[in-house]
Amino acid sequence: MEPVDSASAALVIVLFHPSADDIAHVSMLASHVGGAVVDNSDAPCVQTDTIGRMAYICNGKNLGIATAQNIGIRTLLARHPGLRHIVFLDQDSRLGPDYVAQITAAFDAISRELPRLALLGPTAFRQDDGSEYKSVIHHDKSAATSLPFIARREVISSGCCISTAALADVGLNDEPLFIDYVDFEWCWRASSKGYVCGITPAVRIAHKVGQRELSFPGGYRVIISAPFRYFYQYRNYLWLCRRSYVPRQWKINKGVKLFLRLLYFPLLVRGGYARWRQMLRGIKAALRS
Repeated sequence: MEPVDSASAALVIVLFHPSADDIAHVSMLASHVGGAVVDNSDAPCVQTDTIGRMAYICNGKNLGIATAQNIGIRTLLARHPGLRHIVFLDQDSRLGPDYVAQITAAFDAISRELPRLALLGPTAFRQDDGSEYKSVIHHDKSAATSLPFIARREVISSGCCISTAALADVGLNDEPLFIDYVDFEWCWRASSKGYVCGITPAVRIAHKVGQRELSFPGGYRVIISAPFRYFYQYRNYLWLCRRSYVPRQWKINKGVKLFLRLLYFPLLVRGGYARWRQMLRGIKAALRS
């Protein structure tokens, strides 16, 4: 794959109370690629309005990943109207300096065979043990392309490359969702407009989801997130169940998982009661809105 023109692609990184290692990683990337760093922390992590080749924007409070990414998108499109690709990154992922060129080149190559490609993600691996993040329910199917591509109904945003042309048609992130299922909702919305989303095994990313994992027999793992996340998971799930373009299979599968977690989290998960309370808060918030 040929390298892309750096002026055609940019990186949007979202931070929230980053560690020194997170900041060092961002600084390394910013020395190689342009883009925008949007910080949802209460106070700036740096005292300048740039980090390397990237604009730095501190929101002064946690506005959520949906709003932060939208701020980054609007900032980049206003400054670089010819931008063709935007790559997203969470602070919990680690990339090499040539990652943006790799994922964008893969996007361009695949889109020559799949013109309706809207979003391309990497294959995500756990930072701790190197195993692939993979659903035990859904089975991947390679798409009709000569290049390594797997169509996915939903793709996590970290490390993904999105077409600005598709963004203009599909729209930006749904900001009221705040954090959970923001990336999934965008993929479903894109699919409802005839676009294709997926991942490529040719590009890899080291990522960390949640704070820890709970393992069950058969290789099934449950990601344990920070307690506040469960409010958004349950509220947003009930919100999304009302939308016709959200896949029925996801509504059923996710609904079963969330119901079971209501039952076993207080009993089996360390700190489960605090998370259970957030689940109930999320359910009540959804029923009131």
